[in-house]
Amino acid sequence: MIRTAVAKWTGGPAAGDGLVSTSSGVLTNALYSFGSGTGNEPCTSPSEMLAAAVASCMSLMVAREMIKAGLRDESVKTESQLTLEEKENHWEITGIQLNVVATVPEVHAKKFQHIAESAKAKCPISRALKIPITMTVKEELSKTTAKEAGELEPHPVRR
Repeated sequence: MIRTAVAKWTGGPAAGDGLVSTSSGVLTNALYSFGSGTGNEPCTSPSEMLAAAVASCMSLMVAREMIKAGLRDESVKTESQLTLEEKENHWEITGIQLNVVATVPEVHAKKFQHIAESAKAKCPISRALKIPITMTVKEELSKTTAKEAGELEPHPVRR
């Protein structure tokens, strides 16, 4: 699988702006900039798009690992907080904090912790990054039993 994106920048690095499009068409001439100190621009930034990529990949991988473990999920929500710091004459991403929340039967709370760690290790976006990625995991526990939750038989997921 090959995914492509095209970005065009106009103007100087501090006062310019750009447009970014993806081959899927989901982003088409989306406005981006480096951002000001306030971060209130009605546009995205490369670091925000990276944070979104990590969050979306983690939610997908957690859902995948839950199915492999035989658990059904109602939803998986991942918040990705990317830290961008100005160093000596350059900007550096110094870390990403992931906050993962999923609804799971109470009887599987400990199992879910393992599932989330496995998903983090298998996430291709976070694996491609050479920065510290930390994670907190929270289960929104349901009182249903595994049988009531429609627990699935564990099975491998096709790649």
